[in-house]
Amino acid sequence: MDQLRIYIYRTKRFLSLVKWKSLIKVLGILFLLIALVGFYVDHQFDLAYDNSVHSADLQQLPFAQVAIIPGASVHGKTPSTILSDRLQCGLDLYKAGKVKKILLSGDNGQSDYNELKPMLDFMLRNQVNPEDLFVDHAGFRTLDTLIRAKEVFQVKEAIFVSQNFFLPRAIYLGLELNLTLYAYECNLRVYKKEGFYGLREFFARQLALWDIVWDTPPKYLGNPYPIEGSGVETWKGSIF
Repeated sequence: MDQLRIYIYRTKRFLSLVKWKSLIKVLGILFLLIALVGFYVDHQFDLAYDNSVHSADLQQLPFAQVAIIPGASVHGKTPSTILSDRLQCGLDLYKAGKVKKILLSGDNGQSDYNELKPMLDFMLRNQVNPEDLFVDHAGFRTLDTLIRAKEVFQVKEAIFVSQNFFLPRAIYLGLELNLTLYAYECNLRVYKKEGFYGLREFFARQLALWDIVWDTPPKYLGNPYPIEGSGVETWKGSIF
């Protein structure tokens, strides 16, 4: 009991000595500085995107080796609306002759979750030449997708297919990785969580810069599968 009283006394004495106004002021300044840095980083991503080649009209985009289509959530075997729109836009690029290959990159890290099977099924149902379809089963996030595109699939130039609120981060990472990327904005509708995605991107951009500064590696690399060849070999393990 005496020890408890001593502890309470010392705690009260310590709190009485703290200069709360000064502490709150310092914390406020620190918060403001962190916020300013965050907004500066965010602006750098937007600036990189503004200076990039990007369009919602595929006819305005240049020709490239491949269309990179990142995964998004699936519900069983059904792609989400965001993923469905990416797949349709990627198919449009291929049918228009803007790209010769399609790289499907998504999350297949768990036995009960597979983004890639519905993506591949969509392309095959729409008569894409199987040899032109490459599957990246370790595209857990945009950084992994782009590093693996460059190192595993030996991509030098690509059209990245996604919604416009995700694209600045991909373009910025491409610049940092010395990978030539053009952006195809596939906003085919208004999405339910656009406000949430915008907020999430603010923090995702901070993490992306951290990854670049610290040279964060992808979770997996693996054997090379040159994009100029046949992609059928890449289906194994993640699809069948």
